[in-house]
Amino acid sequence: MAVRRLIPLAVACALAAAVTATPAQARATDEPYCATHKCIALTFDDGPGPYLQTLLKTLSEYKAKATFFVIGSEVKKHPKLTQLITKSGHEIGNHSWDGTYLTTLKYADINKKIGDAQRLIKKTTGKAPKLFRAPGGLRNGGVEEVTAKLGLIQVPGTTATKDYIKDYRHVDFLTNRALDVAGEGEVVLMHETVKQTVESMPEVLELLTAEGYSFVTVSTLLEGQELTPGQVYPEQSSGVQTTDVH
Repeated sequence: MAVRRLIPLAVACALAAAVTATPAQARATDEPYCATHKCIALTFDDGPGPYLQTLLKTLSEYKAKATFFVIGSEVKKHPKLTQLITKSGHEIGNHSWDGTYLTTLKYADINKKIGDAQRLIKKTTGKAPKLFRAPGGLRNGGVEEVTAKLGLIQVPGTTATKDYIKDYRHVDFLTNRALDVAGEGEVVLMHETVKQTVESMPEVLELLTAEGYSFVTVSTLLEGQELTPGQVYPEQSSGVQTTDVH
């Protein structure tokens, strides 16, 4: 596996300072932010979980924005942590009520699991999600119909660190994996419930910042595209499928 060469700290700091403008601050025209910046969207599934506050602190240190696909049952347990995500300027997406694969359910049950999560997230944060990620990345016509009805676009991600595989849960491996799969316009799937993923983030963010990346929400990444509820974005998505971690 290829490993990026470490960049001297002084150089990294200088580059980090140059990438301080947030999308909202930098957008002086109607042109999408990512049309003129090297954007990547980091996404974290299955929370809010026990390592969330550590992750949020790391993201803040690097002026990075991310998208969190939260589980309804976890939102119910941890409403204040859910609110902390939005208060910190990050985006929340719907990851269904629990980890049940929706493709195993009847339409009425798919509707309930996605709908219940959607309503609770809105009640908890004051804002209804616009994004949806199916547990395990598994989708069918029922999922498409329900998400379309709720005004959700599907975001399975374009690549993943595969931190859902237990044998991969080592900080060095996940750091190198995140760096290997990183690319402009990518939507990287990770899990905030994996401690080693959270521990890998400082080095990942430092090195990618030095490479000139802007860390944006999925919605910022998709700005300028005509989006149809129920459909999958980004359009080049390979349909990443995962086994979620709980």
